[in-house]
Amino acid sequence: MIIDAHVHVKGGDEYRREFPPDLILQTMDEAGIDKSVIFAICLPSRQSNDLTLRCFEACPDRFIPFAHVLPQEGKQAIIELERATGEMGCRGLKLHVGEMPQFEEPEIIAALTDVCIAAREIDLAVLIDFGNRFPICEALVDAVPGLKLIVAHLGSPQNETIVNQFIGLAYDNPNMYLDASYSTCCWKIPEAISRLGADRIIFGSDGPLIHPAIELMKIKVCNLSDEDFEKVTWRNIEGLLA
Repeated sequence: MIIDAHVHVKGGDEYRREFPPDLILQTMDEAGIDKSVIFAICLPSRQSNDLTLRCFEACPDRFIPFAHVLPQEGKQAIIELERATGEMGCRGLKLHVGEMPQFEEPEIIAALTDVCIAAREIDLAVLIDFGNRFPICEALVDAVPGLKLIVAHLGSPQNETIVNQFIGLAYDNPNMYLDASYSTCCWKIPEAISRLGADRIIFGSDGPLIHPAIELMKIKVCNLSDEDFEKVTWRNIEGLLA
């Protein structure tokens, strides 16, 4: 079993591309992925979740839907989160700090905190791309203790110094996990596993724009034991979604 814990139905690249289920399934098959966590970003909350639901319904035995909301929508974001998890069956939540460019840091932290408290009450895992902004993550961890937090891209796709900060924060917070997707400083993956344990690292691809076979190879070359490889590639995310 291999679960890709980070796959876009609509991505955040320059063109805000939308990816059809057939393309996602094709890349999964090429990489030997059994299931993928899917979500849409770069849309208002309800629209993003409806798009994810349509993709999920195309192949419900292989897709795991995550909700997405814009925290700046306030109470409406929480209402939509409740709809997505209650009516639609979404099993986690994806947030992206990059979708709040017009807000100052204290406003971002406050909005994230409100949504994450709601997610904690529903017992959801929350996958957040902090856009390299470590202080926001640090404040959120303090504001919402016990949150099942998954940090995308080891905290930063390309900045080793920032990755080190996120690894250190995760070391001190056992409810915090690091998603290894789209890491261009991929030598930090085995270091994170060594420091935090295989129980705290989660495989993801940031696909299908990035092919999951590329990201999976970054895990394979870590030369993990069979047990630790299973933890990183499916057992950890499955446990968070149970």
